[in-house]
Amino acid sequence: MPDVFQPGNLIRIKNFEFEDRSTRDKYMFVLLRNETEAYVISTLTTSQNKWNLSATKRGCYHQPGIFTYFHFPANEILDTDGFFFDAGTYILFRDNIRKISLAELLNYFHPSDPLSVIRLATLENPALRQLLDCVLSSPFVPNNLKAELVAFRDSL
Repeated sequence: MPDVFQPGNLIRIKNFEFEDRSTRDKYMFVLLRNETEAYVISTLTTSQNKWNLSATKRGCYHQPGIFTYFHFPANEILDTDGFFFDAGTYILFRDNIRKISLAELLNYFHPSDPLSVIRLATLENPALRQLLDCVLSSPFVPNNLKAELVAFRDSL
């Protein structure tokens, strides 16, 4: 089983179980990991612009008092493997930066389905640093995660 839960990886988990016990495919960026946990953006990666967001370029944007978000424009290549989103994609930060145990994440691997968990892209360090800067600019990042994310960002 490949270790896809490395910092900078965009992964897709088939049939991810959410807190409300519902399941659907989930895309998430791994921001940091240690021996037992991965720090992930666990929700709100969407190509739907339900909030009438005005982002046009790749980068960090703020909706004061509502959320901070990072925008990836359509068809802009994210990594050296050539991955891109077909539609402009927004990653919204509001109470969705969290730690998930690696044991829990590994439960999503199914030997009978090699596509149950896949790495789609890996951000290079400058792009990962840009994403981390955006995450850390959000007032909604839990304080207990902030110091570790800052230290990791500064090490890149």
